Amino acid sequence: MKSLKKYLEKQGDEIDTLLKKPKEAYTPETFHKLRVEIKKLNACFELINFCSKDFKRKNTFKPFKLIFRQAGRIRELQIEEATLKKYFLTNMLKGYRNNLKQVRLKEKEKYFSIVNKKFAAQLKKTIYKMEPFIMQVDKRKVNSYTKEKRKIIEKIIQQKTLKTPQLHLLRKELKKFNFNQRSLGLKKANETLPKKDVLPELLGKWHDCQVIIEHLKKAMETAEMNPKERSQLEKVKTKISSESDEFLNKINATIPTSEFFSAQC
Repeated sequence: MKSLKKYLEKQGDEIDTLLKKPKEAYTPETFHKLRVEIKKLNACFELINFCSKDFKRKNTFKPFKLIFRQAGRIRELQIEEATLKKYFLTNMLKGYRNNLKQVRLKEKEKYFSIVNKKFAAQLKKTIYKMEPFIMQVDKRKVNSYTKEKRKIIEKIIQQKTLKTPQLHLLRKELKKFNFNQRSLGLKKANETLPKKDVLPELLGKWHDCQVIIEHLKKAMETAEMNPKERSQLEKVKTKISSESDEFLNKINATIPTSEFFSAQC
């Protein structure tokens, strides 16, 4: 499919551009965008894997997964730092926040030790070797793939109240479904989403809360800190947990019926 080939090559170019950025040009948004582009690529790989029995998805995605995870570690620390800055004055939690910064810088060093011109060239070459597998993607197989993904999503959203595992799965499946709608030209990339379609955004905010809460829990269990810092961290964990619950309530109130989902897609 020409649209899929064009889309895949575009993702390869986007990832290549981000990887070749100089260190000093990297921002929190750079790591976020890189992860989004790799998620789009992974969704394409899943589709191709469904349509081609010859495609080795796991091996092909392995180098992308390596950099995706490392960028994710940095991204999570950046989100936590921004959240603590939101809740606390500059002179509060100095020790803990300095430690977070040092861990983030260490993870960035590891990231840039992986990312070099040779690594970027290897990833781009992988994308351009995908054509034989893309040729095996046809309309009939795409329709079968789409129906299967819809069934998975509909099965999740038909439940009255979603728990954490179902929310994580729903978030991943919705992303892959929407990304592949765009890659196949079934949904224009610049199309304005309906006002009711706020579910992916809510799931993303809920997920960020979950990541920070888990990190704070781990830090409070393993790190050495004075009683004052521990008390301050407990307060921020409580606030974030409250926000997470609010997002969870909104998600369960927003989840469309299977008919609504079918209509939107």
